[in-house]
Amino acid sequence: MSPTTTTTLAAIFPPGALDRAIAEGLVRAQVHPELPLTIYNYTEKCTYANLWDEVTLACRGLISDAGGTVLARPLVKFFNHGQPGAAVIGLDEPVVVTDKADGSLGIVYPTPDGPAVATRGSFASDQARHATALLRERYPHWSPPPGLTVLVEIIYPGNRIVVDYAGLNDLILLGAVEIATGRSFPPGAVADWPGPVVETFTYPTFEQALAAPTRPGREGLVVHALATDARVKIKYEEYVHLHRIVTGLSARGVWAALGTGATVAEIAEPLPDEFHGWVTELATRLTTGLAELEKQVAQAHDEIMEGLPEGWARKDYAMIAGRHPLRGYLFAHLDGKPYRRQLWEELKPDGDERPQGRTFDDE
Repeated sequence: MSPTTTTTLAAIFPPGALDRAIAEGLVRAQVHPELPLTIYNYTEKCTYANLWDEVTLACRGLISDAGGTVLARPLVKFFNHGQPGAAVIGLDEPVVVTDKADGSLGIVYPTPDGPAVATRGSFASDQARHATALLRERYPHWSPPPGLTVLVEIIYPGNRIVVDYAGLNDLILLGAVEIATGRSFPPGAVADWPGPVVETFTYPTFEQALAAPTRPGREGLVVHALATDARVKIKYEEYVHLHRIVTGLSARGVWAALGTGATVAEIAEPLPDEFHGWVTELATRLTTGLAELEKQVAQAHDEIMEGLPEGWARKDYAMIAGRHPLRGYLFAHLDGKPYRRQLWEELKPDGDERPQGRTFDDE
């Protein structure tokens, strides 16, 4: 590939920026199981702490070889309309509007055996392996246009999220990104794609896209501003509701996981990005509440001890502690017995507490 159709990691990022992002746990680098390739993807820490910058936004399945040459460059991360970080698009701006397919993002990259497909953070996920096999078996004579990274949605019954595609097992063309510049293009840039193509709608401006009627059984829309190359998603409320049911995310589930020793990052990892903030806020509320209860027990114990006469006996302590709302914990504190688990039970959320008014990004 000529210098005009490719680039390097050093050319995309400021010196040391990618290494710092990896060291700080904001970007994860995964090496190909067989080839000298690396894929870079933003981490759960980045999403739930909202630490977006030019590096983390670009590391959404970025692939390079051992020398730092970029072999596949996906779309930079983009957000839902109205979500913090979402691009600002003028209502009268010309746009291309496509369907928001409900599967897994597939990033086509070159190998000695022909084109392969990675998912956002993995060369070897179930979806990546399925997509690579499908691409090579069904479309063996196709290859990406020089200088472009082709992006597809991986759809098959075993990878269903919410939308029912009636048994479809295929790769839906989403568009492409110019590797050298990062400029993105609608599906028409890949003129020789032999498979299905994402549906495009005739809404010429962002205002008309926002006013478009919802489509039952679909996720939403992706709006691409042609002048600025910015993108936003428009998610349908019906889909948002159904996804919450499918994922079963609840405050009680987070509470139970934290109680067994899981970290916030571990809980957030399998969830859509935009639920990470809610999980973090909930975890902070619970852990802060636990610390406050422990503090109250310790303070009440100290106050009782200060008021006891010299040579006090247990019955003296019991006369005061027995009237205190935290009496069960006070006796455990006095005896040096663990009671943190019991305090944690006091913080158990309502069974129906779930994220409200939230949208999400399942890629």
